[in-house]
Amino acid sequence: MPDSHTPLRIGVIGAGRLGTFHARKIKRLPNVALAGIADPVEARRLALAAECDCPAWEDYRPLLAVCDAVVVATPASTHAGIVEECLVKGRHVFVEKPLALSVTEGEPLVHLARQSGLVLQVGHIERFNPAFQAAVPHMHDPWLVETVRQGPFSFRSTDIGCVLDLMIHDLDLIRAMIAAPLSEVHATGIALLGPHEDTAQAELRFANGATALLKTSRIDKQPARWMRVWTRDAIIDIDFAARKTTVCHLGRKLLEGKLDITRLSGTELEELRQAFEPQYFDHRELTVSNQDPLEEELRDFAEAVRTGRPPLVTGESGLEAVALAEAVIQSLELHRMGEPLRPRAVREWRRAA
Repeated sequence: MPDSHTPLRIGVIGAGRLGTFHARKIKRLPNVALAGIADPVEARRLALAAECDCPAWEDYRPLLAVCDAVVVATPASTHAGIVEECLVKGRHVFVEKPLALSVTEGEPLVHLARQSGLVLQVGHIERFNPAFQAAVPHMHDPWLVETVRQGPFSFRSTDIGCVLDLMIHDLDLIRAMIAAPLSEVHATGIALLGPHEDTAQAELRFANGATALLKTSRIDKQPARWMRVWTRDAIIDIDFAARKTTVCHLGRKLLEGKLDITRLSGTELEELRQAFEPQYFDHRELTVSNQDPLEEELRDFAEAVRTGRPPLVTGESGLEAVALAEAVIQSLELHRMGEPLRPRAVREWRRAA
């Protein structure tokens, strides 16, 4: 592994939209070198290589010989095979979400990385969104999470549906907030453009009593990426696109259950109206940094490789998100078959002690 004075050589596998973003950001990182690009589409790889002034290959295997670590930004259906080969060759791996298409595909990758002492990081970029990071210190014991993630069809990620493509962002964030096991999942959705769902809604219930309500669509004209988190003492609103976070702290009388508007007279209600905020609902907009989420997650990857510490989003975290997505997809399939929607036995990946 390079010392602190030797540039860390990172290669990029996949020269599509995400691979292009990664290559550009890697070029900006201090003490990091872009080792090269690999992509089977000649025009695409040559154009990116020319822009970034680095070598390019049709096949990713020659790239592994000249790098210490790789970013895998290829179609989701190829992740498992490429990541496995990179790990076998002793290369640290940053793979775009999802880690794999299923727990069965992803679990061996996590075990292989752990046994080999290699960093395996999954690109759940919203963990690095400054709006989410600003909210984290206020997320004490969430009991209800609502999310909406939607937008027009991108004509990318056609090998998977909107659950593994979009909803998995929010599933990862929910798993980061709620550590309790998943106990029930109810989901419904529609596939319009092919065999995979294009819109989906899911309700997840956890063993500690927490609930998550998720809505995802990749065929919606109006883009939206937001989350509302209800804790025992606050309501947190996160706009991922605008990078804006607001916290509403609940007043003491509300928390102690000492306010009952049904017992108030008309005069008392009018008095309450005048003092309602901020005495009972104190809204405050948090300070949000202007950091670049993609650059920060690549910086985190490089530092994890250099120091040996775990990245913020480990392979284990990525696999837990896949487990939740798999449970949602299974519920979708059950609903499609016309069977009664009922609680399902949910398979969750468990971290080894």
